Amino acid sequence: MLEQRQVCRLLHSALAAKGLDVLIPLSLESYNRYLEDHAASPLTRFQLPVPESYGNKPSHLLVLVGNSRYLWNAFLDFVQLEMHQNEGRVLKDPVDRYVKQTVNDSLKELAANCKAFEDANVYWVAETEPGKMILAQKMALAARAVSHCPASQLCLHPVLGPWMAFRCALVLDIEGVDSIGEDMNEEQARPLIRGEESAIPQPGECSHDGKLHKLLTAQMEKAFAQSAATPRNGRIPPGSWRAWALPRLSLAPNHPEMYSSEQVLYHYTKDVRVLQRAVRARQENLCLDYVRAPPSAKIVECRRVLQTVLCEIRDRFPDGIDAILLSAGLDTSILSEASEQDFAAAKDNEFTTISLDKKGKTRPILRFRHALTVQADPNAQDAVFATNIFKRLGNVSIEQHHVLRVTLDDLLKSSSEVARLLCTCDPMELRNSLVIYEALREAADRGVKHLVTGDAADEVFCGYSFYHGMTEEALSKYRERITATMQFTTAKLARELGIEVISPYLDARIVDFSKTLSKSDMVGERTPVPRDGEQGVHGKLILRQAFPESFSQWRAKEPIEAGSGTTRLRLGYFDSHWTEEEFAEQQRAVIREHGVYIRDREHLYFFQAFLRAFHGDLANVPRRRFNESTQLVEPHGQEETMDSPNVFCPGCGFELSHPKQDFCVTCGCWPTCISPTNDTQGYATQALAKLKSEKERLLQH
Repeated sequence: MLEQRQVCRLLHSALAAKGLDVLIPLSLESYNRYLEDHAASPLTRFQLPVPESYGNKPSHLLVLVGNSRYLWNAFLDFVQLEMHQNEGRVLKDPVDRYVKQTVNDSLKELAANCKAFEDANVYWVAETEPGKMILAQKMALAARAVSHCPASQLCLHPVLGPWMAFRCALVLDIEGVDSIGEDMNEEQARPLIRGEESAIPQPGECSHDGKLHKLLTAQMEKAFAQSAATPRNGRIPPGSWRAWALPRLSLAPNHPEMYSSEQVLYHYTKDVRVLQRAVRARQENLCLDYVRAPPSAKIVECRRVLQTVLCEIRDRFPDGIDAILLSAGLDTSILSEASEQDFAAAKDNEFTTISLDKKGKTRPILRFRHALTVQADPNAQDAVFATNIFKRLGNVSIEQHHVLRVTLDDLLKSSSEVARLLCTCDPMELRNSLVIYEALREAADRGVKHLVTGDAADEVFCGYSFYHGMTEEALSKYRERITATMQFTTAKLARELGIEVISPYLDARIVDFSKTLSKSDMVGERTPVPRDGEQGVHGKLILRQAFPESFSQWRAKEPIEAGSGTTRLRLGYFDSHWTEEEFAEQQRAVIREHGVYIRDREHLYFFQAFLRAFHGDLANVPRRRFNESTQLVEPHGQEETMDSPNVFCPGCGFELSHPKQDFCVTCGCWPTCISPTNDTQGYATQALAKLKSEKERLLQH
C-alpha cells in the first residue's frame, strides 16, 4: 500500500509540474467490473487486460491522468517552441502530441529511479482504435472520484467542477485501489489535484435541480442537432463550438476553475490560430477578445467616439484632472483606463488586438491626482475593484487612491444636508447620494476643483437590468424618454462644494451614437465566450467590447448602494427605530399633517431628515405642489412657466420633473402614472390603485 501511495505521488509530482495535474487511482479490475455492472449496453470490449508480464496480484493499479486549466501555460510553452522550429506553424493535434511527449518523458525519467514505472502500459484517451480505446469517464466514476451529470453528459470533480479533461490511463504492476469508500485503508492512494488529495467517495450522480437539467438537456439536443445537420470531417465544425460549450458553461457559471476564454475556444474549435495568437499575446501582453473574429464596425465606432471625448477633456486639462469618483464599475474603469489605441489588425491573418501594457501603448488618456472610493461595509466590492485598478495605474495615471471607510451612521449624519441640496426624501436616491456626498466632501477637503464621474452610461447604453426584458420598440421609446429627462445628483452636490463635474457619457456625441444602436448591441452575453452561461446577460455590452483594457470589463452591474455597502439601509437597518405600532402611527401622522404617503421605515427616516432640512414645513420646499384637500397647486416660490410639467406625484403631491416622468424625484414613488413600459402586465394600474386605497385607509383612521 505504501508503495502504491509513493508511486502515485511520484507520478503526480512529475506530471503536475507540466500541467497534467489531475490523478485518479483505482484498479484495473474495478474498472472492468464497472463496465459490466453499470452499462446500459455491452461495454466489455473496452475492458483492459492484465499484461502477461505482471505478477500474480489480487488487483493491479490503474491511474487516470487529466488536467485542469493549469495545462494551458505549459502547453503554450510547447506550442511556442514548435512555432519557433516550424516558421510560425503549429503541427496537427498539438495537445495529443504534448500529452504523449510529457507522459512518455516523465515515465522514462521516473523509471530510472523507480522500477514500478519500467513496465507501465499507457492508454491514450484520444485513441479510437479497437483494443486501445478506453472510457475515461467510466474510470473516474468507477474510482468514485467524480459525479456524473446525465443531462450534460459531463463528469463533475469536487474541486474542478466540469473544468477538467482526461488524457491517458496507466496500468502499473502494483496492487490497485480496489476498495473505495469509508472502509478504505489509510495507506491507499487517493485522487490528487495539484498535490492535494480530493474527497472520495463522490455520489454517482449530480444533485442539480430539474430546472437546470431541463436547460442542459435542451442545450445538448440543440448541439447534437446542429452537429448532425453540418457536414463533418471528423471534427466538430468550428461554428458549432458555442452549442457544445454552453452546457459546460451553464453548469457552473464563473467557476473559479473555469478555463480561460482562449482555452475554451481552442478546446471546442481546435482552431490553431487561437494557439498562435495566444502565444503572441502572451509574449507581447495583447488583448485576446478578438482572437477568432475582428470587432464589428459599431464596436470600433463606439471606441472612437468615446476616445475623442476623452482626448478633448485631456487637452482641456493638460496638467491632469484633479479627481475621479472611482466606484470601479465598468463606467469609471473605462474612464480611468481607456487608451488612445485603435483596434489594429496584424499581418498574421488579421488578428485584431490592442496592447494591455499600461506603461506603454495602453497608457490611459486621462490622468488624475486623486481617485476616491467609499466603503461603508467591509464586504462591499467597489473598494476591492478600485484597489486593483489603482495597482495597475499607480505611478502611471493616478497619483493617489483614497478608500474612505465609513460607517452607515457616519453617512446618515449628512442626511438632512443632502436631502436639502437634492430636494428629496427618496430612499433610493439618498442611500446612493450619501455615498457621493461623502466622496465629494473628501475631494473638497483635498482642494479638488474638478472631477470626473461615470454618470449616464447606464441610461445611455442600457446598463440597468430592467432594460433586458424590454422589446426593441419599448426599449427605444423608454430610452428616448430617459435621455430627455435624466438628471444626476453629483453635479448638484458638487456645485455646493465649488467642484466642477465632468461626465463624459453625457456628451451629445455619445448620446447620439447610442441612439443608433439596437438592443442586441447593448444587451447580450459575454464575449468571446459566454462565461456566465446561457443565463448570463450583460448590459452596456458594446462598451465592454470596445474597451477590453478596462479591469472591470465584465464586472456585473451594481448600483452605488451595493458597491459601497449602503444597501443595508433598506434591509432592516431602521427596524429598531420604531415598533410596528409606532411606525403605523407615524404613517398616519405624516399623511394627515404633510400629505405624504410613507412606504416603510427607511422612507420615514429620510422623510424626517427632509422635513428638518426645510424647518419642519413642506411649504419651504422650492417645488410646486398639488394640494389634494384644496385641489389647488401651491407655487412654493416656483411660478408656473411654459415649461412647467403640470404633472404631480400621487404619493407626495410635488411636481414631477417631466410630463412623462413615471418616477417621483421628491419622494421616490413609482409608478406615478401609467405608461406603455410600466403597465405591460397591469402592474402600474394595480400599484396606483393600491396607493390610493392605502392613503384613504390612513386618512380614515
